[in-house]
Amino acid sequence: MLMLLVAWSIPTLIIIGMALGVAMAGLMQYRLAARVSPELRLVVAVLAVAIGALLSIAFTSRTLDESKPDANLTLYSDLAGGFAASRWVSLFLVATSLVEVVRGWIEDRLRVHVDPARPILFSMLAYSLGTMLIQGVGSDHPDFEPRNLYVPIMLTAVYYQRPGSLQPVVGAARLAVLTLMLCSLAGIWLRPDFVIHRPEQGWIPGIDWRLYGFAPHANALGPMALLAILIELLSPARWRPLRWLTLSSAAAVLVLAQSKTTWAAIPLMLLFVWLPLSLRHAALGSDRERNFRRTIWTLFGFIVVLVLLACAAVAFDVWDVIAARTDLVTLSGRTQIWDITLSAWRENVLFGYGAGIWGSDRQLQFHMFHVGHAHNQVVQTLGEAGLAGLALLLYYLGTLLLASLRGFVASRGMVLMLLMLMLVLCVTEAPMRGEGLLSWPTFLQMMLVMMACWHVRATHAAQMARSTDGRGDAAPKRVPPGLAFHGS
Repeated sequence: MLMLLVAWSIPTLIIIGMALGVAMAGLMQYRLAARVSPELRLVVAVLAVAIGALLSIAFTSRTLDESKPDANLTLYSDLAGGFAASRWVSLFLVATSLVEVVRGWIEDRLRVHVDPARPILFSMLAYSLGTMLIQGVGSDHPDFEPRNLYVPIMLTAVYYQRPGSLQPVVGAARLAVLTLMLCSLAGIWLRPDFVIHRPEQGWIPGIDWRLYGFAPHANALGPMALLAILIELLSPARWRPLRWLTLSSAAAVLVLAQSKTTWAAIPLMLLFVWLPLSLRHAALGSDRERNFRRTIWTLFGFIVVLVLLACAAVAFDVWDVIAARTDLVTLSGRTQIWDITLSAWRENVLFGYGAGIWGSDRQLQFHMFHVGHAHNQVVQTLGEAGLAGLALLLYYLGTLLLASLRGFVASRGMVLMLLMLMLVLCVTEAPMRGEGLLSWPTFLQMMLVMMACWHVRATHAAQMARSTDGRGDAAPKRVPPGLAFHGS
């Protein structure tokens, strides 16, 4: 009887021990955080999410060569679980994030001025918590998943960090994405069945495969390659070999992943970021005649590129090729997934089907066992939270857009390009649906929120300094060192 009682008490003792361990870790982190700079905290968060995302893929068993009889595509449930230690890494991040949220909230209450980046926090919480509330109460099939709280908790902790410089964090992000690029390329020779999906009709002659790398899909790997290029162009590494290694490996992955949505984002970035910045740079200066010529040549070069692209499209019958390829017309079968999702949404237009719109029951019903979401963020949000959830999503994205425009010059368009990368992912994936704490979409969203908050605050501080100087008060004549993005 005593042995039976001990056996029954073991799970309870384990839970109590885990709770005490988390509490002790939180207390130690609280005492140590006072001695740790915000830059180091953000570096730890960036590296933890990136390493977790990398290992979550590396420790799954998948065979992407569908021509083999033992082909085994990784299920979305497997990706969500990842490797066993991911749960402990997630709990560590959540526990430390909760401590930082409490600390940040107390410090924010003691400040005299309202944080100019507060709308970003409010919109993020409104979308994250609002959609969970809708799914748990108003949807046709109410459900609540506690793990969906992990990402908003961590993003809130990121919001409350006020680093003096972004350089250490950007350097950590560079190393993270560079590791992803190198591992993905090395896998082509070491583990081709794990990183290469074949057969697949691509756009590169002689190559019947796409590079998935150490990411769930090629469309998730492509934006990360473009992110590596953007980081290197806007904040170059001081060591030249590292700079060229990052650019070359990211360019190779960007090509081999054959993510068409990511390719389409490049000319859009040139149009909405590079062109305005180039014209602004040409307009500001003492030599008006030289600046005028530079403006004309910039516009002329951009027009020439557009004309050449249009001529190439006509010469190679691009539109006929698109019409002939069913994978492009149906977006690789996504239109069928969208139809199924929207059909469920129409049964509850306001609040949607619920979080299980593409759960195991629905996968079994439609015999789509490898479909974990609607492969479009808008369609996914409509399916799981209806029009109410879509309104919250648009509110969040709109706030980030305003923040990116507010800090456009100071960040040299980096915040806007990060937002465009997120929107590119939203076209073919659903990266903001609660993807999981240790995932590359979460990594991208964390970088976006962090840089948006930092540049909004830096721009506000610069404006306050100028207005104070104008009144003749004693105030600093410039923004403190470290508030300027490297190279800006």
